[in-house]
Amino acid sequence: MKTQSEAVEKSYAAARASIGKRHRTLLGTVTEKEFQRFAYAIGDQNDVYLDAEAARAAGHQQTVAPPLFLTSLMTWEPGPPENSLRPDGAGRTELGEVPLEGLRLMGAGQDLEFHADVIDGLEVWMELSVDDVQLKSGPSGSLLLLHLLRRYFDGDERLLVTCRETFIAR
Repeated sequence: MKTQSEAVEKSYAAARASIGKRHRTLLGTVTEKEFQRFAYAIGDQNDVYLDAEAARAAGHQQTVAPPLFLTSLMTWEPGPPENSLRPDGAGRTELGEVPLEGLRLMGAGQDLEFHADVIDGLEVWMELSVDDVQLKSGPSGSLLLLHLLRRYFDGDERLLVTCRETFIAR
């Protein structure tokens, strides 16, 4: 049986091989109802997220998504069955093809740039790439810092959001 440090080091080598590779995924068409549900869930009931007329009166083309709508979800899939989740409860596709078998993930922050409104009826694509992977060692053992870049586009290739995201894997 491998030790935790051995699993981290094996994943480090494999994750380093993923640096620079881009994976593009169609997330689907976003809707006003999804914006409304998200706005209610986060407790931000700004009218531009809830009502097309209010959004247009505020200068938007259509009802807009709350700012964190696109980047708050780990995956846009309907979800895998529980028995196919990773040990930490995450699915297996959130990090593209970065192999982290046997490790647990924890979010370590996002840096966001907003470029254009995400509006009702918009087709959204996400491009994921690994910017860097660092192997760290501490008193409790080895861990990886994964630095990802997620870029969200509409169907016309217009950049919507840039998300630089860090995860800890151990």
